Parts: sequence; structure tokens; C-alpha cells
Amino acid sequence: MKLGNLLLTGTAAAISYWLVSNKDKIAEEIQETSGLWDDISASYTKIQKQADIIKNYSQPLKEMTQDLNYKFRVYQQEVDSHLQEIQAIQEKYTNKK
Repeated sequence: MKLGNLLLTGTAAAISYWLVSNKDKIAEEIQETSGLWDDISASYTKIQKQADIIKNYSQPLKEMTQDLNYKFRVYQQEVDSHLQEIQAIQEKYTNKK
């Protein structure tokens, strides 16, 4: 038998012994990992649903923003015109004195 085959056989035997002696720990880790994987996939699904909800609200919010901006501009124009009237009346009475 060649030395390479002996090393390969010895390594395989050592790995097999290690696996058999630690099978409970390995099985526990596999269960834990599968539990974590399930939690991760559930969280991912939940995040996707929440992202969809946010996307659905973005368009109405955009429309509300545009509407409020329009109303603010109209209000600002109205306030400016009232202020001009007030200033004109004020100048009228301050100039008479």
C-alpha cells in the first residue's frame, strides 16, 4: 500500500471517529441551525410584507404632499394679498397725520 493511501485512510478514520464521538453535538447544531433558518425565512417574509405595505402608502402620501403644498401656496398668496391691503390701509392713515 502506498503512503498516500495510508494517510487518506487514517484521515478518514480520524474524521469518522470524531463524527461518531460528537454526533449528539452535531445533531444539536443541525437542529439549532434549521431553527434559525426557519426564523430567518419567516423574518424575511415579514419584511417583504411590510415593504409592500410601505410601497402601497407611498403613492397616497405623495398625493397628500402635493395637495398640501398646493394649499400652502394658495394660503401664502392669500396672506400676501391681505398683508398688502393692510399695509396700504396703514399707510393711508399714517400719511394723514
